[in-house]
Amino acid sequence: MKRADAGAIYAYLQSLEPVTRAVAPHELRFPYGFRVLLWPWRWLYFEAGAYEPDPQRGERWNRGAYLVRHLGHCGECHTPRNWMGAKIEARHLAGNPDGPEGNSVPNITPHPEDGIGEWSRVDLTFFLETGFQPDGDVAGGGMGAVVSDSTGRLTAADREAIAEYLMGLEPLPSKAGGE
Repeated sequence: MKRADAGAIYAYLQSLEPVTRAVAPHELRFPYGFRVLLWPWRWLYFEAGAYEPDPQRGERWNRGAYLVRHLGHCGECHTPRNWMGAKIEARHLAGNPDGPEGNSVPNITPHPEDGIGEWSRVDLTFFLETGFQPDGDVAGGGMGAVVSDSTGRLTAADREAIAEYLMGLEPLPSKAGGE
């Protein structure tokens, strides 16, 4: 995350009225509650570093990439994971059959059959603002909350940047060969 963005988030949080509420304890299944196990996982899967724009892409595409990959962390739900819980980066945003709360999460690459390949950029920016899909269905569950609490509050330029990034991805089918 860029320092300016972190500072803006901090300033926003400081502007809110404090709320007194007990924090619920973590409910992690075995063995995920053992912090010592994070060290080997981080060694295998974590890559530290700041976002580096792709010099082969334009400013708007890079803004979209930053919003999707870093601030919005869309891949946390829309990317499948391996048996150790790490995202399968070769399948970035190709959908996740085992998403949050056991629900399937759709493919948001521009794949024409099971992704957003048939959507226009206008369709996508309208969805990010309102939650309405081109077929008239509406986002519910976790994505409904994302739209109402996040993407629906972005600037039109940021939603357009997200659309440009997503439409510029490699179109991947939801299932990889052999799955």
